[in-house]
Amino acid sequence: MTEHHSRQPLIIIGAARSGTKFLRNMLAASPEVRAVPYDVNYVWRYGNENVASDELPAALATPEIIRFIQTRLHTLAKGDGQVLVEKTVSNSLRVGFVDKVFPQARYLHLIRDGRAVTESSMRQWQAPPDMRQLWRKFREMPSANLGYAIRFAGNFAKGLRHKRGGGKSWGVRYDGMIEDMAHENLVEICARQWLKSVELADAALANIPSKRVFTIRYEDMVQGGQRLDQLINFVEIQDRSAVQNYHRANIEANGNNKWATRMISDDKEKMLAIIAPALARLGYQDGDPRPQAEQTDD
Repeated sequence: MTEHHSRQPLIIIGAARSGTKFLRNMLAASPEVRAVPYDVNYVWRYGNENVASDELPAALATPEIIRFIQTRLHTLAKGDGQVLVEKTVSNSLRVGFVDKVFPQARYLHLIRDGRAVTESSMRQWQAPPDMRQLWRKFREMPSANLGYAIRFAGNFAKGLRHKRGGGKSWGVRYDGMIEDMAHENLVEICARQWLKSVELADAALANIPSKRVFTIRYEDMVQGGQRLDQLINFVEIQDRSAVQNYHRANIEANGNNKWATRMISDDKEKMLAIIAPALARLGYQDGDPRPQAEQTDD
């Protein structure tokens, strides 16, 4: 491990419900890794809580904000390893901002079939929150993030009024999402969340030197084999046994096409009207059922 890399984190970039939690936990199984154990959007939004969306331009990363984020991530990370791994799904909308905070960070870009992500996101929007995880976050949240906490509580209260188990909105907040929610249904919002996450991340990561970026499909990651080995090599983990053992123990061979049987035809049509071109560009137009690891993103 080079001294240069030990000072810079490894940032996982991926849409919500695309397997970023599985990837983080798999890497964190190695004693060479220390990881932030849950999404910390409140850290990345410090000083910009009043911005309507998660699409933060790099110009908003002031010196004070940069110092705060750097300090908090290192404080929250668990473990003794040299490689700091962090995954907050909203970072897929603001890679340029992230790269200004950590100018030499490395990125693991995880891409998953947008149909599977959309269906999974729809379920997550309507699921009750993990109160134990929320309490853990709030307990470790500094007073400097009080503004974000108040906004989160307001979103949760609105969700209860709308008879939703979680908040009124869930997941990444793309620019214009609140306006879209006024006239689009849930499947369309979830499809746009995946599309924005993929498109904005692709565009921003294209401007970062390729040696700092490793892109992998979720379907290939859970399949294992050579592609998984290449991922481990990129992270620079020397003893890969712990990562491989976690991978073997947490794969569920139940396919990656649950959306095909769980979604009604009308929802499928609405979803594909939004994401079909991106699916074709990414090579998903024919579907590709493979083993998967189903875990809830923070």
